[in-house]
Amino acid sequence: EIKKQKSNVAQKTVVFVVDRSGSMSGKKMDQAKGALKFVLNNLNEGDLFNIVAYDSIVESYKPELQRYNEDTRKSAVGWVEGMYAGGSTNIDQALKTALGQIKDDTRPSYVIFLTDGLPTTGETKVPNIIANAKEENDVRARVFSFGVGYDVNSRLLDKISRECYGQSEYVRPDDDIEASVSHLYAKIGSPVLTGV
Repeated sequence: EIKKQKSNVAQKTVVFVVDRSGSMSGKKMDQAKGALKFVLNNLNEGDLFNIVAYDSIVESYKPELQRYNEDTRKSAVGWVEGMYAGGSTNIDQALKTALGQIKDDTRPSYVIFLTDGLPTTGETKVPNIIANAKEENDVRARVFSFGVGYDVNSRLLDKISRECYGQSEYVRPDDDIEASVSHLYAKIGSPVLTGV
């Protein structure tokens, strides 16, 4: 049996934060699920992961990070399949929840944050949301923001990504969310060196 050469790949943490507010329903939600499943199918054994889905309420796939293996992959994909859109947009609580789960600063950590709208519930002031995310991010996790459609607050996404060591990308409504996320994930998928 040939084992894949994974020995030089640093184990990483990936938390996917996905908007499931009402405006995501339909094609956008289907694409977001596709992007999520792509990442779930391409994690490496031993990676830590979780999914935070939010509308007015913030819900995690599991209360804490999960170690990636075939069982957790299947279970998480099943959870993603069951997600549906409805409700408003609590971005602040979603980011705090995701960043609060990441505790280990010895491995590279990534938050993939996907939204199609503006913060409409919970804390809605941009400077406060950014300050809260920074405060919660004590392991220097890198936040990659994906704004979908034309209603996103690009100032919020750009600043969160800048303050949290990542980058932001924008996807037009007719573009393929899954392709954008998978392109980014290919870059972060196998970090060999950490802390560079």
